[in-house]
Amino acid sequence: MVRRGWLLIPAIMILFACSSGDGGGEISSPCALADVELVGSVFSGTVAEGVEGEFQNCDFEVEGGPVLTVSVFDYGSSSGWDSTRDGFVDNREGVTDVDGIGQAAFFPNDTGARELIVQSGGRIFSVTVFSGFDEPSVEVINGVADLAKAIADDLGA
Repeated sequence: MVRRGWLLIPAIMILFACSSGDGGGEISSPCALADVELVGSVFSGTVAEGVEGEFQNCDFEVEGGPVLTVSVFDYGSSSGWDSTRDGFVDNREGVTDVDGIGQAAFFPNDTGARELIVQSGGRIFSVTVFSGFDEPSVEVINGVADLAKAIADDLGA
């Protein structure tokens, strides 16, 4: 938890400030957005079962792969997209839009492509990885995008 704590605090603040918490597809748990097979199909190594956290997140520990952890957050209904995006713009050094994933997607400028927030199928979710304190490799950046796209496609972009 210590090594990814720097990613969780801003995301948690924005989650509670901006999420409307209503509707947008039936998701019973953030672990319903991705499972060990899906995460393992994107990131090599041994992926542990997802563990539901306290902040609408599901965390997957990865051993022997390009990342140490993968976290999937459920931000709730896509009706909160504008306020969620504005929260990232105001609190996370802006955003960079990403085409081709869901209905809309961006990564926060303070963490770059190791975190991707997506609107798809009536939901807002994010994929965040921790791969150490160095800049993420192309493999990691592509993995974040691939996992986010797979989740978006499952939700019905």
